[in-house]
Amino acid sequence: MFSRTCHHCHTDVDPAGGDGGPGDTGGFGFAPRGVSFSSRASILAGYVDAKGQRRSLFEPVTDGTPRLVAALLARHDELRSAPRESVWGMPLGLLPLSAADIQLVESWVAQGKPL
Repeated sequence: MFSRTCHHCHTDVDPAGGDGGPGDTGGFGFAPRGVSFSSRASILAGYVDAKGQRRSLFEPVTDGTPRLVAALLARHDELRSAPRESVWGMPLGLLPLSAADIQLVESWVAQGKPL
């Protein structure tokens, strides 16, 4: 699911010829966040916050939802004109993932992110 939906904007720089996409190296007016869905290890490496600190994509947001899952849910909220303040909806500017795909990610996180 990540390679189908997230990889085109969130990829490692080296295999992409120096451009990791707007979610990794920055673009579309966004600062680089270092988010890569190229491998399990890169997903577990997290993102770089506004202070330059590396953070987990799985840390809970204010309602306790893991950040990654909250971003997927937030895309649905944005389309209903009710954006969340704590996270940008993903995939940015595209249709949201189905409830089944979001549940797949949520289950993967709950199971400890197995290979």
